[in-house]
Amino acid sequence: MENTDWADYKTILSHSGKIKGLVGTCKIDEFIDKLDESLINSFSKAKGILINFKFHKNQSLSMISDYMDKINDLAHVEAEIIFSTEIIDNIDEEILEYEIILTGL
Repeated sequence: MENTDWADYKTILSHSGKIKGLVGTCKIDEFIDKLDESLINSFSKAKGILINFKFHKNQSLSMISDYMDKINDLAHVEAEIIFSTEIIDNIDEEILEYEIILTGL
């Protein structure tokens, strides 16, 4: 897992169709609750999915892995998924920053 770069955005945005996205911050254990039903339903229709998580270095990757398992379950089997994480020191240990872009809807 690496930081998202411009090539990742270019790849995901190359899928024609509508785009949906969500950028936010929440407590790390509340991420799934922050996803509205419309966005959750869109995962199965998206041709491209980009997800970037930013969190404190002391936070376990297991919860992030669980979130990605759930998103993979929601996503279309042929969807191109780009997933990245970024460890940042100047964030509260309980906070998760996230960016989600769905394309090709």
